[in-house]
Amino acid sequence: MKNVTYIIVIVLNLIFWTSSAQNTDQNNHKMTNAVKELITMGEDTIVAMALRRIDENVSIEKFTSASVLSNGEEVYVSFRNQYKYLPINSIYYFDVGVNITSETIYRSSVANPVGYASKTPIAYFHETEGMQKHINFVKQAIGDLKGFEVDMIIRENDDYYDIEVLSASQESRYKVKKSTGKIYDEFHAHLEPIPYDFVGDRRFQLVDFSEFEN
Repeated sequence: MKNVTYIIVIVLNLIFWTSSAQNTDQNNHKMTNAVKELITMGEDTIVAMALRRIDENVSIEKFTSASVLSNGEEVYVSFRNQYKYLPINSIYYFDVGVNITSETIYRSSVANPVGYASKTPIAYFHETEGMQKHINFVKQAIGDLKGFEVDMIIRENDDYYDIEVLSASQESRYKVKKSTGKIYDEFHAHLEPIPYDFVGDRRFQLVDFSEFEN
C-alpha cells in the first residue's frame, strides 16, 4: 500500500516536474483550435474552471500552487501542496490534477499512519497556523525545498516526525526528533523512471499565457 501511495503522488506531479524543467515554447506543440480557444480565456479562468470540476466547495486556498499545462491537444491543471503535513490518525487529499479537455480528475490521498482509513469522507488539506508551525520546524531541521521539484510528506508521531521527500527519481526518508530537531534513520533510494504512457509522445508543458495576449 505504501508503494502505491508513492506512485500516485509521483504520477500526479510528474507532468509538473518534467514540464518545469523544459523550455515552454508553445511552438513545440501544434495546438488544436479548441485548445487555443481555451487558453485565450486566460489562466485565472481556466484554474477557476478546474476548481469547479473538483468540488464547488474547494478553493485555491487549499493549495500552495496551481499550474496550467498543455500538450497541444489537452489542457491540464495541476494543483499541488509541496508540504504534506499529517497529524496522527489523519488522511487528506493534497494534490489534484484536472484534465479540462477530457473532464477527468486525478487526486491522491496520503494517510498517517500509512493505511489509516477514515470513517468520514476524505477532506482536502487546508494548512492552518498550527500545521504551519510543524512544517516550519521540519524545514529548519532538514532545509527548505523552495525551488526544488520535490514533495515532502510529514507524518507526526508522539515524539518525532516521519519524513518522506519524493521526486521523480529519488525517495528519501528521515525521522526528526521533536524535542531537539535531530535527524536520524536517514535513508535514500533511487526510483525507476515512470513511463509516459499516460501522456503519450506529446508531453505536457507549462502554458506561457503571454504568447496568447492580444
